[in-house]
Amino acid sequence: MTTKIYDLSLPFGVDTPLWPFPGPRQDLIFARGEYLGRFHKRSVVYTGTLHAGTHMDAPSHVLHPSEGGVMLDKVPLKNCYGTGVVVDFRHMGKWYIITPEDLEKAKPKIERGDWVIFNTGWHKFWRYDNYQYYNHYPGLGPEAAEWLVKKKVKGVAGTWGATDSPLWHYKLSQTMPWLDAEYRKETGNDPDVEFPEYEPCHRILLRNGIVTIENAGGEVDLLTGKRCTIAAFPFRCEMADGGMVRLVGIVEK
Repeated sequence: MTTKIYDLSLPFGVDTPLWPFPGPRQDLIFARGEYLGRFHKRSVVYTGTLHAGTHMDAPSHVLHPSEGGVMLDKVPLKNCYGTGVVVDFRHMGKWYIITPEDLEKAKPKIERGDWVIFNTGWHKFWRYDNYQYYNHYPGLGPEAAEWLVKKKVKGVAGTWGATDSPLWHYKLSQTMPWLDAEYRKETGNDPDVEFPEYEPCHRILLRNGIVTIENAGGEVDLLTGKRCTIAAFPFRCEMADGGMVRLVGIVEK
């Protein structure tokens, strides 16, 4: 038997694009401190958000402790590993909202207890067109999230900017005003009426114990349409509401 490990993570470094919050951008800082230079010993100090690159959201990211909002170190390790599928949603375009009907028709079939990785194809924009990457990706809507809960999936990851569609960030005129203006101009519709909640899919999935990972990519195209073992373990931080992971797919033949 041979084992092949596929890296489904995106690179992480000083030019890692971040979620486009309004206001001044807070870049990631990698300050280099070198000690005992003659031995080439190096220590890098990192300053920045834990929600950068391929990362896992802890329940505490969107849930109060009374709702089960635990920190990253309390995410059960058994939920970070399992059998799953990489489904092909690369045909879906700008602002497409994934529906339960799409999930029913997904290939391979999503089974009870699966890990599910959504390949939207949007990872091709990472670092090359960050506006497109974070503002236009096809993403989940709350009905699809409820379908995944009923299917009792173990984890959800995607080649998208966030688990929720960019449009599900109410009130869009305040959270992403440039996107609010673009959507109104292009569709003639009011996004605050069409998408009246802030990150409902995050809340639906995380309060039901489903692990969520954002900004997947890497070699995901090579596993698309296949069933494999999926693993992504977070670091054990007691105060983190999320953190970077190395998402991998494992195939044994």
